[in-house]
Amino acid sequence: MAPGVCYTAAVPYERDRLPQTPAQAPGPIAWETPDSSFVRRLVGTLASTFLPLTTIRAVSTGNIAPALRFTMLCTLPWMPLWAIPPFTHSLIFKDSFTVAAIRNAGISVEWDVLRAMGIGVVLSGIGIVSWALPFASLLRAYGKPPEPGVSSSQAAWRLVLYRAWVVPCGLSLLAVLAWSMPVEPNQLLIEMSLLGLHLLPRMLILIHCFAMARYFGVEGFASIVVSVVPLIVEVSVGMVVGHGAEKLLPVLPGGR
Repeated sequence: MAPGVCYTAAVPYERDRLPQTPAQAPGPIAWETPDSSFVRRLVGTLASTFLPLTTIRAVSTGNIAPALRFTMLCTLPWMPLWAIPPFTHSLIFKDSFTVAAIRNAGISVEWDVLRAMGIGVVLSGIGIVSWALPFASLLRAYGKPPEPGVSSSQAAWRLVLYRAWVVPCGLSLLAVLAWSMPVEPNQLLIEMSLLGLHLLPRMLILIHCFAMARYFGVEGFASIVVSVVPLIVEVSVGMVVGHGAEKLLPVLPGGR
């Protein structure tokens, strides 16, 4: 290795090198930096979501309280939004940002929208918990603290609270994009939208779980188990819950 050259590909897997590596240097996540402005702390933490291998150490170290405040600000607002178009019975969100009211829907628009938002919060909460619980349990079972004062359970829940926003955010943006499409949308655009806003956020969560598993010394097949099993559980629970939630969907004119 040439002097002064940092090969970051090996960084997440060599725990002894982490304290000396600038990308993995100790220090709080941006949200927990008191001398920065609110905007810098918020934007910095949101941006760090897309740098799982270089920020996992900062996410792992600290208390639950700041992470909880972050998720109340950045995760909770997205949870009800995505459910408004599919679960409202008094409105039809048609193509090109048009909305049509359904006559004799039997429910006021205000209450209908609140009901749909409540469904979104419940379904999103179930989705987050369904991968958070197995991940925290598996990390506690297989992982070892990489340094004194770091708890596997606390680190796992900090990861959940700081990174869970990407899934409901992706679903909300997907709902807006679907609402914006013309009567006959491009099929490729639909597939790319599903890939980018539905699948990739879950893949990002998977990478975060894998990075934390390796940071806690979980190696080989066990590291795959710790990161992949929670995603499998989340998808399985989502299929079961989604099948039940279909009964809450409105029957649109023409049976669509």
